[in-house]
Amino acid sequence: MAKFDCPSCKLIVEKSMFNNPKSRHEYHVRDHHFNVAVDIFVPGCTKLPSDLQDVCPDNDVYWHIKQLPVLELVQLDFIQKFLRRGDFYALSSGTRIDTDNVVALLPNGELILSVTKDTYEELGLEGKPSKYDQRRKPTRYIVEVPLLNKSYQKGKSGYERVQWCLKDRLNLTFDILVAWKPAEGHHIELDTYWSNYTCNKIVVNKQTVLQTTSALSVPSINSCYLASKGHDQNENGRSQIQDNGQPVRERCQDNTNCASNDSDGGKEWCEAEEMFEWLGAISCGVSCTGKPDAFISTFSCPEPSLQVSGAVCHRWTGFITPGRIKEMLSRLRHYLTSTNSADWAAITVHGFADSPLSWHKHEHGYSTCGGENLYTFVVFPEDGGKYWYIMATGGNDDIS
Repeated sequence: MAKFDCPSCKLIVEKSMFNNPKSRHEYHVRDHHFNVAVDIFVPGCTKLPSDLQDVCPDNDVYWHIKQLPVLELVQLDFIQKFLRRGDFYALSSGTRIDTDNVVALLPNGELILSVTKDTYEELGLEGKPSKYDQRRKPTRYIVEVPLLNKSYQKGKSGYERVQWCLKDRLNLTFDILVAWKPAEGHHIELDTYWSNYTCNKIVVNKQTVLQTTSALSVPSINSCYLASKGHDQNENGRSQIQDNGQPVRERCQDNTNCASNDSDGGKEWCEAEEMFEWLGAISCGVSCTGKPDAFISTFSCPEPSLQVSGAVCHRWTGFITPGRIKEMLSRLRHYLTSTNSADWAAITVHGFADSPLSWHKHEHGYSTCGGENLYTFVVFPEDGGKYWYIMATGGNDDIS
């Protein structure tokens, strides 16, 4: 019988409080730059609360620009009008991170090129081998160009080198997705600025995954309880439960005794991984009734569970900025603490599978099990704003 190794993947869970000075929630949202989808799940209500609707990306737009030369992104006029006057995100479209050339541009002015060996040698810009290329002779390279660096000016060697390489040596062009939030009082339409190229404006798509008035079983969870005592890793060593970067044992962030399951008295709460799996099934539209005659799935809500009178889950897909997600998370916190109408709610953010980066400037690749890079905030209504942060990636992600 053939035996296959389990695909490498990573799961990290942190628990903290939003008002804790050491909380990293803003870092996690801000530095996950390229978001293709966001889900919100709110139990105990039959429609999305109006407070949340006001900040959801229903009317947000992004751009698809066809065959844009990378040379356009390194011009000083573009840098002055866009990078210095708002948050500008750009990512190549229709390119595969493991086989094609890929480009990304961050709001901090970092231009990232992930290119094949042939392109790298022809381009002539200095870079480094991809850390996920395990061959003896690298076949993929990462090139970084700091466009907002003070040395990136006409007459400087770095600037002139970039211009020459992208104009005279290799004129790289891509279909590019762009999300741009201009600074207050400053706005230029991309189709006006790049009138020589085909620029299509796209509205973020909204999908109702679940909206029910019927009773629904949801996992019973406790903000202090993540996993069984001593559960720091799974059997493959790839799933790590952390509390602000340290292995969780039996203490909460606020140094109070953390809840635990009593092996003699039965299980009181679901573990974070169980809840995360169930939430993923809900987001995919999978029925979790667990009926044995179900044709597609017999998956059921993990136990213990509790009954809620209705629930809603919406998904938005497109190119969604971290700033929008920050607003959604803040409003979700406010809704839970002000109404106390649910024991918890969740927001899940999915990154582009073929982005050259995941969090911060950490390299992202496509591994055996895919290019997933996503995170979930499970928000609780308690004082201090307790939350779980669940980060899931494939094996080719440098996360911290």
